[in-house]
Amino acid sequence: MDDNEQQRRERAYKIWEDEGRPEGAHEEHWRRAEEQHELTEQESEDVTKVNQELDDEFAKGGNPADAKRDIRPPSTVSPD
Repeated sequence: MDDNEQQRRERAYKIWEDEGRPEGAHEEHWRRAEEQHELTEQESEDVTKVNQELDDEFAKGGNPADAKRDIRPPSTVSPD
């Protein structure tokens, strides 16, 4: 099992627990865990892209403090 699959399992389990461990809702929990995982991955890619752009700007002698200040890394706290 890879890290991504383990993270999805943990997310689905947490959703299940947070909802009071209902029976028969596992497909919904897996779907929501998958959506959360994809959102986190996209946010991470966005932050990486901005960081690379700023690194490139800095290497050219520019002032990265003037650009893209509002980009933040993804939260490590689950949105639930």
